[in-house]
Amino acid sequence: MEKARKVWIILSALLVLVTAVAILYFVPPESFWVALGLAIAMVGYYVLVLVIRGQSVREKTPKPWHSIFSLFSYFLILSIIFGVLFFYVVSSAMELVLMVAIVFVLVMNLITVPLAIIHKFKEGRTLNTDLKEYPSISVIVPAFNEEKVIARTLENLIEAHYPNKEIIVVDDGSSDSTYEVASRYVNRGVKVIHRENGGKFAALNVGLCYAQGEIVITVDADTLVARTALLEIVKSFTDPDIGGVAGNLKVFNRHKFLTKLQSLEYLTQLEIVRRAFDNFGTVTVAPGAFSAFRKVAVAEAGNYDPDRLLEDFDLTIKLQKAHRFLCGDSDALAYTEAPETFRDVYKQRLGWYRGDFQNFWKHRDVFINSKFGFMHSLTLPYMLISMTLVPLAGIVVIASSIMMLLAGDWQTVLFAFILFAFLQLAVSILAILIGKDDLKLCIYAPFYIVGYKQILDFIMIKALIDIILSGGQYLKRERVQRYGFDETEKHPAHESHEMEPSRK
Repeated sequence: MEKARKVWIILSALLVLVTAVAILYFVPPESFWVALGLAIAMVGYYVLVLVIRGQSVREKTPKPWHSIFSLFSYFLILSIIFGVLFFYVVSSAMELVLMVAIVFVLVMNLITVPLAIIHKFKEGRTLNTDLKEYPSISVIVPAFNEEKVIARTLENLIEAHYPNKEIIVVDDGSSDSTYEVASRYVNRGVKVIHRENGGKFAALNVGLCYAQGEIVITVDADTLVARTALLEIVKSFTDPDIGGVAGNLKVFNRHKFLTKLQSLEYLTQLEIVRRAFDNFGTVTVAPGAFSAFRKVAVAEAGNYDPDRLLEDFDLTIKLQKAHRFLCGDSDALAYTEAPETFRDVYKQRLGWYRGDFQNFWKHRDVFINSKFGFMHSLTLPYMLISMTLVPLAGIVVIASSIMMLLAGDWQTVLFAFILFAFLQLAVSILAILIGKDDLKLCIYAPFYIVGYKQILDFIMIKALIDIILSGGQYLKRERVQRYGFDETEKHPAHESHEMEPSRK
């Protein structure tokens, strides 16, 4: 079965790349060969680095010439080429903008998909091992007004397999009965701390003060970890260079159209994008919902800063700037509750994206200093481009499509939609196969690229404008409604194969 899955993964990856190249072929041939050639050169460089240096890719003093292969350098070259094409090849400014938009969107896939496949096939050699010793761990659960979900999370953590763990709940001044509910678990070994409301970063810092474990694991109050997740997430710390490990998050409340789209989004981001960067020990974000860190590394980085909307992203960058390497663990499964209304999706993502842009500004030195290695040349540039140029490109594509429809050129618009829908379908199939998830999610791929993606693009642009207008200052994060888990609904974390200890 595993060999068959690998074959299907390779076929899906080839389908993604062939479709991307097919779409590129519809732009002027000069730009097609330039874009494709540069993408192949960049991927070839990164693959060559992995093949020649292997694990030594985690170097503390990367060479300055690595910046030549930065994504920023790549897009700068493309911009110059497209500027020349505007005068000699492209007939109108709108055509040029549309061409640039299409290339920007597709090149992101051309870069990440091959690297994700490489990571998938390397993964089996690193994760299929048993722990020989069990370092002490402290699981910190920051909670604010989480009375609907905190009990199930604590029950879940208590039942999770690990021989040497402590669980710490930090109630951040809740106005509901979160503290009372959590206190019921004191007689089962859970430490419950109450403090005045000060924000999630403050709750996490208090938890760190009480934590006795060598490894600190953060878990959101609405997160359910698989029975073997704690065992799995600790495995990577056998490498002394690893400062943190990002768990594998999946959506568990998949009973609505909107939550199914979010499930597909999580899979695409974690199984394709994060895997690509995991090759270099520079995962984009170690999410607070479920991640593990060496306590000493967090202390050296200065713990959690008080000025961030996204304290997990901030800590991720701080650890990597301190030459600590962060990886992901696909076997460390956890399930999170996704927003079930567009209003809550808007509030959640607006907070996330504002936090991303805040951290880009705070850590802007990473973009110009090659000493930060692949975080400088690959990871943060990818995130910034994907959150600025790609959303703007998407808006241009939509605007151009509307203009073409008004002009009666509906055949071209339909053909372009079919190609892009097919590309998203291929990417979705690839992500689902890698993540061993439900292939039925593929039917939502067309709705992902037309409708849902435009909503996310709008929120990203709104967040960017907000941060610019606010001067990068702290903006309050809005609360998203919790629903709690319906015990009558089948939940993946309760399935038998997740509840048994690892037999690898």
